[in-house]
Amino acid sequence: MKWFLLSLVIGALCLANPYPKESAVPKDSALDYFRQYPEPKAAQSRIGIEVLRVDVSWSEGENYEVTKTVREMSGTPGVLARSKQNDPHGSYQGRLIEPFTQSVVAQDSLGTGMLFRKLTRGFSFRFPLPSEAVEFQLIAENPSSGEMETVLSQRIDPGIIAPADQTAPTGLEVRALQAATTQPEIRVNFYAEGYLASRKERFWQDAQKAVNALRENNFPGFAQMSFYAVFYPSKTALGNAKDLGLPVAERDSFLGLYFPYWENFGRWYHVIYPTRFSKYRDGIGLAPYDYPVILVDDSNYWGVGNFRELTAVPTGSWSFTYLLLHEIGHFFGLNEEYESGGATELSFAPEIEEPWSQNITFLRDPNELKWKQFVAPTTPIPTPTSQWSSGKYGAYKGGYAQSAPKNTSHKPGIGCVMASQGDFCAICRHAIEERVRFDSGKITSDSTENSLDLAHRR
Repeated sequence: MKWFLLSLVIGALCLANPYPKESAVPKDSALDYFRQYPEPKAAQSRIGIEVLRVDVSWSEGENYEVTKTVREMSGTPGVLARSKQNDPHGSYQGRLIEPFTQSVVAQDSLGTGMLFRKLTRGFSFRFPLPSEAVEFQLIAENPSSGEMETVLSQRIDPGIIAPADQTAPTGLEVRALQAATTQPEIRVNFYAEGYLASRKERFWQDAQKAVNALRENNFPGFAQMSFYAVFYPSKTALGNAKDLGLPVAERDSFLGLYFPYWENFGRWYHVIYPTRFSKYRDGIGLAPYDYPVILVDDSNYWGVGNFRELTAVPTGSWSFTYLLLHEIGHFFGLNEEYESGGATELSFAPEIEEPWSQNITFLRDPNELKWKQFVAPTTPIPTPTSQWSSGKYGAYKGGYAQSAPKNTSHKPGIGCVMASQGDFCAICRHAIEERVRFDSGKITSDSTENSLDLAHRR
């Protein structure tokens, strides 16, 4: 019995996300941890551009339905610009189709991997507000084959959707932290989750700490980013991970996030997801945003990041900077570069030919390596581990945690924050820079699929 209990404890420690061993990742210094920052300034306006938000729910049996359509003031120039480009990334793509010509007039993408639908149990997409009725289509990654398939089509008439109430709830505060220094601008919002009303001043400090951590680590695209802090008091702190039973209870916090006990995939106690995805989207939509980053009043070691949907980290952890960088990396589409800790919830369908994450490959065709511009012509592919002693990028066996199919994944190198290091490798840094370009409306240099005339990604 003792050995059985010990094995459970060891298993729990090994199933962490991000890197399984907390002791192996960089720690913040006491100076960073206790540094005091000036109070941020009140934002001039929390009202953005009106957009159409479409909420889709998922249920067992692979059923999808539109459950909510909202006209909300959360849009930015970036939301409008990138909606006109075909996105090569994302496991779930929402599209607005002009009904007569069947042309794609807007798109939005999110989500990493096959478990995303079970953990969030729904999705939200934002589009420029159309002037006439359109057809909404949801294209989803088949959880077995990995093929992108149209799973939902529904007519939406924006003329019968009432505008959202713009009245700020009592207690909501939006403050400016730092302006972008180059254009076009991307708006990054830090949201308070699990901060009780008495912890508001602590949140302002933590939000500025996050900005400083990104600046001091030369985060890709930082100059284009303007940073804001959004506070609303939670009535309930995050607390410890527990199985609270079914049906899933809505969390009484600002954004309703909790450990996803409802989908016991092996390490649910090291990530948090929405207990109600519409509550999460309603909350972050109280201010205009491009990138939402959730700061949670907690000191344990955990973190979660999912492509263009969710980034959440505990602000009290001594590994805060590492967690912030690692999880934001996931928000930009990057996958795990470590090989332990069990399967990752970011794993793709087991039969997928090639995951779209920019930093892993199944190497079906070595001549089509995603990051081949960083690899010397003389570097062997696949690349022996001995090559890394010379710092050569290639295709090293590993990454993807221990997800199926095992021993198939390859990664660019052996030192990156997407594993346990303190900085991004050149390939991951480039991937983030390209995403910032895309998300701000610029055509990326790597992609040849930018036109919305293309009906499907695969």
